[in-house]
Amino acid sequence: MKRIFSKFKGFIIDLDGVMYLDQKLLPFAKSFINFLNKNKKKYIFLTNDSSVSPYDYSIILRKLGIICSKEQVVTPISNFINIIKKGTIPKKNIMVFSSNKLKNFIRKENIDIITEANKFKDSNSILVSGHIDFNYKDLMYASLCVQNGASLYATSIDNSYPTKLGNVPATGSIIAAISKTFPAKVVNLGKPSKKIFALAIERLALDKSEILTIGDNLKTDIHGSNSAGIKSALVLTGKTTMTMAKKSKIKPDYIIKNLKI
Repeated sequence: MKRIFSKFKGFIIDLDGVMYLDQKLLPFAKSFINFLNKNKKKYIFLTNDSSVSPYDYSIILRKLGIICSKEQVVTPISNFINIIKKGTIPKKNIMVFSSNKLKNFIRKENIDIITEANKFKDSNSILVSGHIDFNYKDLMYASLCVQNGASLYATSIDNSYPTKLGNVPATGSIIAAISKTFPAKVVNLGKPSKKIFALAIERLALDKSEILTIGDNLKTDIHGSNSAGIKSALVLTGKTTMTMAKKSKIKPDYIIKNLKI
C-alpha cells in the first residue's frame, strides 16, 4: 500500500468504516495518518455523517490520537454553510431537523433557524440530518414543510451506515419516508455530490491529479470521487465486501484490504 499512497500529495478520507467503527479506531488507521504526517502529505476527512459539527469531529479524532484540525473536516454541514454564504440559499427562514449540537453550530454561523415547529409554513428551506433522537414529530413537520413549498436539503441520501451491529438506517432512510408523504425534490449536500468534493479539493489546495479518495462506500465515496475526476481507493473495512465490489458497475482505481502501510 505504501507504493500507492506515496504517489499522491493529498488524501480525502472517509470516517465511518475507514478510520473507525462506532468511534473506535480501526486497525492501522492511526499509523496511516502518522505516515501521512511524517511524509508531509495533506489530508481532509470527508464524512456524510452530520450528527455533530466539523469542530466536534476534530475533537473526537484528536481524542483518538489522530492529528486533526477543524479545517481538516468537511461534512455536508460545511457544504450547506458554504452554499448559504455564497447566496444560493437565503440565510433566514430555515428549519433544521438535526441534533441540538448541530443546530447550535449552525446558529453560531449567523444563520437564522426557525425553532417553533408550528411555524413550519414560514420555512423557505429545511435541512434534514439523521441523528439518534430523530422522531416521528420531526418526520411529520419535515413532511409538512415540503408540502408547503420549502426546499428540501439532506446531509446525505445514504440509506445506511456501518456499525459493529451491522448497517443501520441513515439520513437517506428518513428522506425516503418524507418522499413517501410528498414527492419533494431533494438536494443532496453530501457525497457523492460534486459540490462537497469541490469543497474538499479547495481545502487541500492541490490539483485533482495529486489527490486520492479513500472510502468504504461505492455509491458515495467512490462514485463521488470518480465523478469529481479524482483517483479512488475502496477499503474493505466498512460496508463493502470484495464480492460486492466485483459485482458493482462503480469501479475504484484501487481496492485495499485495510490501511496498513
